[in-house]
Amino acid sequence: MIQISKQMIARLDSDDMFRKVVEFPEQLRKGWEIAESTRADIDLSQIRHIVFSGMGGSAISGDMIRSIHSEALSAPIIVNRGYRIPEFVNSETFFIASSYSGNTEETLSATEQAVEKGARIICITSGGQLEQIARKNNYPRFQLIPGYPPRAALGFSLGVLLQIFHRIGIGELSRQAIEKAASMITEKGRIWSDIGHQENLPLYTAKQLFGKVPLIYASVSRFEFVGYRWKTQLNENSKVHAFFQPFPEMNHNEIVGWEKIASTEKILSRLVPIVLSDSEDHPQILKRMEIFKKIMKEDKNDIIEIAGKGDTFFERMVYLINFGDWVSYYLAIFNQVDPTKISKIDLFKKLLAEKS
Repeated sequence: MIQISKQMIARLDSDDMFRKVVEFPEQLRKGWEIAESTRADIDLSQIRHIVFSGMGGSAISGDMIRSIHSEALSAPIIVNRGYRIPEFVNSETFFIASSYSGNTEETLSATEQAVEKGARIICITSGGQLEQIARKNNYPRFQLIPGYPPRAALGFSLGVLLQIFHRIGIGELSRQAIEKAASMITEKGRIWSDIGHQENLPLYTAKQLFGKVPLIYASVSRFEFVGYRWKTQLNENSKVHAFFQPFPEMNHNEIVGWEKIASTEKILSRLVPIVLSDSEDHPQILKRMEIFKKIMKEDKNDIIEIAGKGDTFFERMVYLINFGDWVSYYLAIFNQVDPTKISKIDLFKKLLAEKS
């Protein structure tokens, strides 16, 4: 395997994804400040449901908010990925339209329908057509800093959402809690950004994944969205296939796919299970994880185990999010590809526009 050097990073990382991964904790702080300084009267007294509409990197923040505040929400929250919105959306729906670019066609379609249904809408974007919709209808607009790939701007949109939900009295995450988590990730980042540091665990994990296909597993009730974030970051940054399935569902079906049979033995040798865990996972989930790991080891399968670190669920969540971002970054360098460029997505969008 090749060894990563600063010269290699400089050659491959032409758009400086390295810096964007480093600044994730600062993005959290800045996102909170953006929301704090934005005038917006949000009255949820008549709200019966919350719909968050977004795609890709813009949707993950909605997943995170849903998980963070799941026990504090008096109204259900749905993360909507697609062109259509649920039929129940009406004037009693708090509709959050999130598109970093402001031009995501699925989100624009969903938002236009929410406008027609009279939903109470706010928009989170750096510009584009979504900003125009917000201006036209006088919706609260939270202006993100432009110039980032959407997947590298997660901290901004998450920070904005955390402040919004704090403002409207949902959950207990304060500015101090955000700052504590951001400081922890900043400290970890000093190690994770140092390619010569012996405790750079994301770099070591990327080495383990070189030439392999990651199968990621996490608890459905705690870190499902974290597992999915790992998958999408490995797809876009590292240019590899990666797959995600939650516990306990995987115990009811996917685990059988690990049986060694002659026709798939070579394929299985290229697969690597990654288990992402949290100390507060349901006891039965933790038990299922331990049994799964035991089975994998008895079958002589390599397995990667990563637990969230931190005093709170939020800290452990951002720890694993940033850890996964670093893994995908270093794997891109090992693969000798630019972590920012997404030529297949660019081609797809071009062809999609031609067919319209």
